[in-house]
Amino acid sequence: MYSDVKPIHLQRINPDMSTNSTKINQIEAQIVQGLQSEDDSAVLKAIKKARSKGTEKVIPAMFEVYANSKNSSVKEAVTKLLQELKSTSAIDPLIDQLSSPHENCRILALSAIWNSGLDVNDYIDEIVQTVINGDFQEAFEALTIIENLEPPFDEEVILNSQLMLNQYFNKNTPAEKDSLVKEIASIINRIGQQI
Repeated sequence: MYSDVKPIHLQRINPDMSTNSTKINQIEAQIVQGLQSEDDSAVLKAIKKARSKGTEKVIPAMFEVYANSKNSSVKEAVTKLLQELKSTSAIDPLIDQLSSPHENCRILALSAIWNSGLDVNDYIDEIVQTVINGDFQEAFEALTIIENLEPPFDEEVILNSQLMLNQYFNKNTPAEKDSLVKEIASIINRIGQQI
């Protein structure tokens, strides 16, 4: 009689974690959906909601809005929110934007890193790579970050940054940003000597 009955395998679920996690995921989804709206007022409402209830998971959608919106109020709201980030969980999404195909997003990411005061010492080489590939404005934003770095520094990151900067100058391609890049190289070299 019971030979045909198959056992049921239940997963143990912590009710507090599951409910909280589900609620956070729902809020994130609502924010992203609002950010993707064609209606600027809905986008602004989503940005406001992201300010109070968002997580680092909505940061890529914020940059997408910034890249694609023509509305100055929307761009301003995104900029303000990103520049006020204080959570260390925001570092990775901001660093990810340094490889964005949109120059304005790379500049905003650098500006947000600087304004937020987040510790990006482990990403100095990625910032240097952005300087090398970018323009004057990107070099300027990166310089403000690099000038204000404080120890400790990862030796491998500094050596990698020095290598990239040496390769940049060995290519002998004069550019408007070269004075800024030289200043960055000088700071990185000083850091390298302290390690």
